[in-house]
Amino acid sequence: MPRVVGIDHLVLSVGDFARSKEFYRKLLDFLGFKRKYRKGDIGFHHYAFELASRNDVDALGAFLEEHGMTVVDPPGEYYGRSYYAVYFTDPDGMKLEAMVYKPPPKQRRAEKKK
Repeated sequence: MPRVVGIDHLVLSVGDFARSKEFYRKLLDFLGFKRKYRKGDIGFHHYAFELASRNDVDALGAFLEEHGMTVVDPPGEYYGRSYYAVYFTDPDGMKLEAMVYKPPPKQRRAEKKK
């Protein structure tokens, strides 16, 4: 299971608590988070989870699709070969991102010749 390696904390406020609670329960359980509490009005424009690998980004992309969550941009390279991400939205339409920022694994010579 992918593990987030780059968020210290965040506070998120939502428009429909029951709807968002179910969305975030699924998403954050998959990423290894625990839910805390609810506060205030609709918040952030978007935020990004930093994951450990491209495989983790791909796994999250598959998880989102399997659960009928809205994927805006599928797992892939964005902003160059070092930035690999998936973009999706929560039930309020807030843009979320999961990404890894490091060069892709190098191919061995035998793999390049194929």
